[in-house]
Amino acid sequence: MPSGFIPGVPRSLFGAGIADAGIGRERSLRREWSRAFVVLLVLLILAGAGSVAGIQNVMDHMQGTVGQLQRESDSVAALRTAMIGHEQAGQQLLSGAPVDKAAFLAQQQQLLDLFEKSPADFPAGSDAHGILGRAARTWQDGLSAHGLWGTQVQGLNGNRAAEIPAFAASSDAARELLNRLHSASLDAMNEGTAYGARLEQTLVVFLIAVFVSALAVTVYFRRRMLTDLMGPVDILHAGVLRLQAGDYNYRINVPRRDELGELAGAFNTMAEALHKSYLALTRRATQDPLTGLANRAAVSEQLNSLFAPDGPRQDTGQSLLFIDVDDFKDINDSLGHEGGDALLISLAARLKGCVRSRDVVARLGGDEFAVIITGGDANTAGEIAERILRALNVPFLLNGHRVTITVSIGIAHKHPGTRDAAELLRQADFAMYMAKGSGKARYQLFDSHMYNQMADHASLRADLAEAAPSGQLRLDYQPVADLKSGAILGVEALVRWDHPVLGLLQPQDFIPLAEETGDIDAIGCWVLDTAARQGTSWRESIHGRENLWVAVNLSTLQLPNPKNLAAIKAILDQPQAQPDHIVLEVTETALATSADGGITALTALKESGVRIAIDDFGTGYSSLSTLAALPADILKIDQSFLARVTSDPASLAMLEGILGLAGKLRLDVIAEGIEEPEHIELLRRLGAKMGQGYLLARPAPAQAIQTLLASGQPLPTGHAQNLNH
Repeated sequence: MPSGFIPGVPRSLFGAGIADAGIGRERSLRREWSRAFVVLLVLLILAGAGSVAGIQNVMDHMQGTVGQLQRESDSVAALRTAMIGHEQAGQQLLSGAPVDKAAFLAQQQQLLDLFEKSPADFPAGSDAHGILGRAARTWQDGLSAHGLWGTQVQGLNGNRAAEIPAFAASSDAARELLNRLHSASLDAMNEGTAYGARLEQTLVVFLIAVFVSALAVTVYFRRRMLTDLMGPVDILHAGVLRLQAGDYNYRINVPRRDELGELAGAFNTMAEALHKSYLALTRRATQDPLTGLANRAAVSEQLNSLFAPDGPRQDTGQSLLFIDVDDFKDINDSLGHEGGDALLISLAARLKGCVRSRDVVARLGGDEFAVIITGGDANTAGEIAERILRALNVPFLLNGHRVTITVSIGIAHKHPGTRDAAELLRQADFAMYMAKGSGKARYQLFDSHMYNQMADHASLRADLAEAAPSGQLRLDYQPVADLKSGAILGVEALVRWDHPVLGLLQPQDFIPLAEETGDIDAIGCWVLDTAARQGTSWRESIHGRENLWVAVNLSTLQLPNPKNLAAIKAILDQPQAQPDHIVLEVTETALATSADGGITALTALKESGVRIAIDDFGTGYSSLSTLAALPADILKIDQSFLARVTSDPASLAMLEGILGLAGKLRLDVIAEGIEEPEHIELLRRLGAKMGQGYLLARPAPAQAIQTLLASGQPLPTGHAQNLNH
């Protein structure tokens, strides 16, 4: 077909202008294509400009987020590093180690400044500010609770190592709050990605409008869009999701040199920084900085895994060794802290050489180590403990000095009845203290019976404070008789504790414990007040008992305390007490250990009108000069002399000597422990006038004693009289 020919149109209409018409049409098409090209070019320019601006915005936003995350990571890392160092110094203070308290307080102030500055590294209005505040309060509360905050430090004295686990737990709680800041940072990164996704949608809508105007290039531009923009953005989004899931090793491969390439590079840089921070935090959280061993947190995690449902099978056997260096403070004092640290490092290496490859060696803090043994029974753990003890026979060479140390090792084996990791750790710790108590330089398997005894003892200590206020105490009374007539001259008040769970407890079951806890003051005052009132009541209500006296036992721990001594005198000064009918008994053994303070206190009490009896006389090793100085009125001969008098001539001689000495000093004598008729005959023959024992009458409640006193009957000198019925 000739150029310019249009079907259905006569050729004559074109005439000579066919060529011009063809040229004009070509020019018209060119103009149309030019206009279309210009329009498309403008649209493409606009689209390109919009795309570049959007991508640049995404990149700037992501880079800003990366920078923000980096600042937050640095801030958190600085806080954790400072907290770990400060916690270690605090643990040394609690363990009684010599620590520069001024440096400790300066370190504390630096850490407080970090807490105050750190919020500036986080976006305003974010949860991070609240988390930082709670972490700071948790950290401060933990220090305050253990006397390590501010001015409390100067008053901190003594060894408070028992508080170290609780103090470490509070520090762990503060660091756990800091860990939450990473989640908030990742949320911020995810928001940046979401912002890029929204911008992507806007760009797609804009480009679709352009492509509708230029259908010929829609597929081309769409393919280019998918290839050059959407694909990399999807890759970035997928990378952010994997980073958020904790895959810090993931990297984006975008081989470009444009903005998306820079954004991918920034993402990879951020991921690398996060990975390094994660590894550093993980090392700090699970590794002891001094020895490189696993730390307490790692031990807890490992032990918890033993008790997880998918943990090791019960029949594989797991044990825990708790190791403590004997007399480490002396070593630290002689070698200095640097020498002590060097010793711990060498000890850690030697411990690792004593265990198997699958066993875990850890430093719990200070001079305490642990070994987690998997596979084997208690014998396996014992073999490893013996290996450690033998290895320590070889001295350590530290700075030219040969240093030999010993350790005490406690072993706890995981049984089906072991509830959790904390119980296993407590058992191993208890066994270690048992090893120390047995002489150190040895190992000890956990003994559940002894542990239960200790737990019962601790429970009894806690209950003892409520014994007197809750009305759980009661008094029994044992008569003291004239050995010739059997007449009751007085009674001795004997305290019992009616425990709500354990039942009736005798004095020997709780009085020594009360002396340890300081509850002896309240118990002693209650006994004295109750017995004095009861004695007055009997004298006033029972005919013929006007001279009846009541004896009350005092602990010498009550005497040196001015406040308690004043409380005793206040009871005696009450009109109903009638102190001239009260005998205060103090053991000779107690007086022998605190003679000066005891004599002064007893002299002060005697001014109230009471009489003083020296109980268990003959067993306290007191000197004659001390006895002469005591403001004593009565000697109570210990029952051991009568128990041995028939088989031990020396006891008979001692009994005669005590009676003769008492006569020379014009002291009354009460013989305790009369259980056989021949005891009474012997005492009468030796000149003793008063006695007390089961043969005469057993201790009985107040009502039974009242019945006996009211009867007016003398005590029998044959069989023991039971007044409990």
